[in-house]
Amino acid sequence: MPILLVHGAWAGAWSWRDAARSLRKMGHEVYAPTLTGVAERAHVPPQNVSLSTHIADVAGLMRYEELTNVLIVGHSYGGMVITGAADREPQRVAGMIYLDAFLPESGQALWDIAGPECAQMQREIALAHDGGHSVPRPAANPPLAPEFAAQWASLFTAQPIRTMSEPWVSVREPAQRVWPQRHYILCAAYKNSPFHRHAAQVRGQAGWESSEFDAPHDVVRTDPELVAQRIHAIAEGWGLRD
Repeated sequence: MPILLVHGAWAGAWSWRDAARSLRKMGHEVYAPTLTGVAERAHVPPQNVSLSTHIADVAGLMRYEELTNVLIVGHSYGGMVITGAADREPQRVAGMIYLDAFLPESGQALWDIAGPECAQMQREIALAHDGGHSVPRPAANPPLAPEFAAQWASLFTAQPIRTMSEPWVSVREPAQRVWPQRHYILCAAYKNSPFHRHAAQVRGQAGWESSEFDAPHDVVRTDPELVAQRIHAIAEGWGLRD
């Protein structure tokens, strides 16, 4: 059973490195791609990159690697991407985990969920940075511990702005959207985030499970073993094993 890990904004495959290593030691087949336009793929001009690009990255990986029975995991912005990829390749996806992640409805962009103040702030930052094409990573809120900040500062790259502004639009009619089993993990220590709304929205809904970490939003990097153990436990609980 392959596990496909999708990173959040401003990050890359490096964000999942330690969690992926732990999952492989547990016997899982793990894929953790870097999305176009960031990290080692930041050489692609940001004006050529959108949310649709990232959805195509992940859907294409599943298709060309001929993956089936996939457990797909999205952290933060990665929730936008896994929603679109599972919508494109539903026959390949057996389960989905949203790790403190955006959960869009068809027709919604990340900015629609994050709100107009966030959208305006990011437009202004992008305009100052490179004429409006990409958004540098803002200071963490709450701030990261100094040892983590020093470790990652050089690895984050600016995020193409169209990944924030472009809506996800389902390629399927509403009656055709049959989602696999899904699990939402809330990082409860990240106060006043939109992810609290998503967690409340799905809690108790048919087809959903939910759980929490008493941890910050950056848990995938600050505590990768905790994340790996939770992903493994969810996969085991769903019977998603080779």
